[in-house]
Amino acid sequence: MLSQDIILRLIMWLPQIAAFVFAIVMWPKYKNTTQRNFIYFLGFVLIIECLGYLLPIICDVKSAYVYNCYTIISGLFLLIWFKSILQTKRLVIVFISVFIVSIGYCLFFQEFGVLWKIPLVVLAIAILICSTVFFSDLLAKNEVVNFKTDQKFWIVTGCLVFYIGYLPLVLLQKYFGLSGIYYRIPITINISLMYGFIIKSFLCLKKN
Repeated sequence: MLSQDIILRLIMWLPQIAAFVFAIVMWPKYKNTTQRNFIYFLGFVLIIECLGYLLPIICDVKSAYVYNCYTIISGLFLLIWFKSILQTKRLVIVFISVFIVSIGYCLFFQEFGVLWKIPLVVLAIAILICSTVFFSDLLAKNEVVNFKTDQKFWIVTGCLVFYIGYLPLVLLQKYFGLSGIYYRIPITINISLMYGFIIKSFLCLKKN
């Protein structure tokens, strides 16, 4: 029988793989938009997931090395993307600067083999605020009626849903002693939901 770890990984990997497949299939419909680089980002996510699982088994390398790299690259990617779609670009530039400073702090004062939480918290807060600004801009432009075919809307919704669940989990993990299966289950649910919205963002392009 499959172990709990493998089952949770499969639940998490399947929507990630599906999102990458849809990104490839629907590429002609968004290749000239601000979402064009998501095809590379989703491919990168799959590589990270493979390395995060295989390296500790094959090379006895801590998975934190892989996931800290993922935090840096994915965080910068998402914030730069938000900068491209938001009107308040200076706000996002501030978030990018703070995020880079938090990474610098961890590089100098924390071990790379331990999962960095400070950049994760900074990133979560930044994306929650950016998502709120995005929806505020959307309301101001009276474009809410078109949300079903707005790719940006579904991606931002996915980010918002993920980080709303992820931020308290990271902040309270130490106090409630969440670890192992009790930490993996909510993380898996959050990731599956986020990639479900990303898949929806590609499916909505068919309607266009």
